[in-house]
Parts: sequence; C-alpha cells; structure tokens
Amino acid sequence: MLLLPDPFMESPVFNAPETTLLPSRAEWDRLLQRVIDSQPFRRSTRLREFLVYVGNQVVLHGAKELPEQQIGVAVFERSPSYDTSQDNIVRVNAMELRKRIGVYFETEGQNEPLIFEIPRGSYLPVFRLRAVPPAEPAFQEPVPTVEEERTIEALVPELSLDKVPAEAAWHEAFRTPVVLALLVLILGLTVWVIVASRQLHQEESGIHKWQSQPAMRDFWGNFFGKKLAPDIVIADSSFVLAQSILHRKLSLAEYLNFSYRTAQSPEALSSDARQQQMKDLAAIFDHSSGSLADFRVARRITELETGDFGTRLVFAREYAGHRLRWNNTIFVGSSRSNPWVELYEDRMAYHFKESTDSSPSAVTIDKPVGNERAEYPLYSSKGTPAAYCIIVFVPNPTKTGNTLIIAGSDSQATEAGGTFSPVKRTSRRSRRS
Repeated sequence: MLLLPDPFMESPVFNAPETTLLPSRAEWDRLLQRVIDSQPFRRSTRLREFLVYVGNQVVLHGAKELPEQQIGVAVFERSPSYDTSQDNIVRVNAMELRKRIGVYFETEGQNEPLIFEIPRGSYLPVFRLRAVPPAEPAFQEPVPTVEEERTIEALVPELSLDKVPAEAAWHEAFRTPVVLALLVLILGLTVWVIVASRQLHQEESGIHKWQSQPAMRDFWGNFFGKKLAPDIVIADSSFVLAQSILHRKLSLAEYLNFSYRTAQSPEALSSDARQQQMKDLAAIFDHSSGSLADFRVARRITELETGDFGTRLVFAREYAGHRLRWNNTIFVGSSRSNPWVELYEDRMAYHFKESTDSSPSAVTIDKPVGNERAEYPLYSSKGTPAAYCIIVFVPNPTKTGNTLIIAGSDSQATEAGGTFSPVKRTSRRSRRS
C-alpha cells in the first residue's frame, strides 16, 4: 500500500517499511490504550473517540474505506443527513488527530515497535513496523598468520595439544569447570523445554472454566474468547463514604468533573461544621479504597479466563468512559459505589430506592410480573435486614460488545451476586433485569 505524505505531520518515524500489516485485536487494544492515555490525547475526549472509532473499524471490522459522513454521525453526533461540504468538523479534527499521533510516536511512543498513521485522503489508520537502523558490523577478531601461530607455540609449548595424547586431552577438557557448567546448563534447559512443552500442550488441549459447561459457555462467551480482554471496573468505596457524609446522592457528572470533592450537604451547616465536612471529604479522597467483597467478585471472574487475553482490572476512579462504548465491560457495584452504572439505569427494570440519607432502602420494580411486588424493602417491619443484588446484562452503547452489572444493596450482596452461575435456571426476575 502506498502512503501519501502528510504536510501536517512531517515525522521521520514513518520513513521505512514498504509493507503494511494489521495487528491482532489484543495488540491493537494494548497499543490504543497507551496512545489515548498519553499526554497528547489526555485532554481531548473527542480526538480519543475519533481514534478509537476509526481504529476499531479497521482492526475489528476489517473496513477498507470509511466515509467522512459516517464518522460525523458516529463520533461527532451529526444527523445522518448533514452536509459535509458545509460542516468540515471531521476534516479539521482529522488534521489535529494526525498531528497528535505523530507527536506520540516521536515522544512517549518512541520505542513502540508497531506504529501507525492516518494518511491524508483517508480516515483509516495504516499500521507498520518501526524502521530499525542498520546494525553496526560485529567486531571480528583477527586471525593469526602461520608465522604468528608458530611463534606463540614456540614461546608457550605447553599450550599445544599436539604435545598431549588425544585421549588424555579429551578427558582433561571435560574436567574443566567451564565445560562442566555448560553441561549442567544444557541439561537444565533440556528439562525446562520438556516441562514447558508439556504444560503448553495441556493448556492447548484443555478448556477454560467458562467453557466447561454449555450454559456457562453460552453466557461467558459474550465476554471471553473474543481476543479482546474485557474490562472489570471495581467500585470506589470513597464515593460511598462521601455520600454518607453529605447525606445525598452524587451523580456521575459530579464524579467526572471532580466537583464531588467540594460538594455540600442539602441541609444548612454552620461554618465550623462545613469546614469539618470539607476536611473529611479531603481525607477520604486522598486515598483510593475498594471493597474486599468486590475484589473477590473480580477474582472469581478473572479465574474463568486464564488465557493470553484474560481480563483487565480497573478502579472506577481510573476508568476511561470512552472504553465502554466499544469494549466488553463488567461493572461491580451499584451506582452508589460505581458511578458508571448510572449510564445504564434507564435500561434496568430493577432499581435501588434511596432513603433520605442516600442509602438504599428498597428494591423497586418498574413493571411487576406475576407474583412480584412493586417494592421489596431492605428491612422488614420487625427490623430484620435483607439484601438484594441486581444483575444486568445488556449490549454496550454501540452494540459492538456487552455489559454486565453486578450491583448489590451492600458489599455482601454484591459478593453474593458474584457467585451466581448461569448453569442453573434463573428466575424470571433475574432474567428480566
């Protein structure tokens, strides 16, 4: 494929190979994550989404061409009938995207073996291996002449093996420490190769836990075996504590713009009480904290897939929201502890009703079916506590992957939900949610 020069990105990085290649999904996912997390892309959400979309079109869907209007609709939320001759938002952003890709591979990504660019006249990334400078010729020790060899042998006659019987020289050679060490090393490597090959054969001939039964295979096959590691997003316990201090629910928007760090309670507070509240919030958010129960749930899921792709464990505070548009994602915790779940609440049939202090007080059902009640309180009239877990399985926003939500009324309920098995027949309630 012939690549056209780009006047907006004069970079020596793309000077070489004449052949192009296409990375695997796993290679692309890892490279993409490093690029969009880099300094040139860190503050530009729209350019990150632009790169994710066009890259996935090539790697995941094998696109050979990508119209400007399609990008405008998918990335920049233009109407399907918008006029590209009047609205050049895609072309302008493509110019900036080309620049930043070049900056990344010249700076933070200067050691990336696999690189890509988006040539002018196209919106599809082109991948290639980085050009490697020619290696310097290896040093070759000069070969002594016949006269030099005779001189050395005359000066040090005991070094000449001609003076030693052949059989004695052979036995003497195998008594030297260097030769003995080499023999031990060769023997050890041989044993290691045999053991490693047997383990590899066992892994290739065996199956992962999620493939062990038909029902598990049908369910977890939506997340595993796709050559793309699903994201497991762990809840943020600090977010829960902040809502308990403020006595109100915090939104995903407040979480993303960090205004939850300085949020205020709905009730009026004295100056001293407000200052103490601010100190408490600062102390909470200076540390990252998670629930042990959530980590146990994540561990059970990661144990299902132990292959090359595995899973990607992410803390809610470090998660990049654009990934849920294209990836398979598993959220652990309700929207009270994992604010990303808020994006899916309008697609859920079951919800946690909140009390005045923002803590859950009941599970409500939008449209009860059969013997279901509209509401299931977390405490009975006698004060006996109950716990519920809502499990949600829906497509991701772009319908290119799937989303699983395991949301409990508390951490113990979330852990209990994490032990669910699709092998057993589920009730109508769990199927609906």
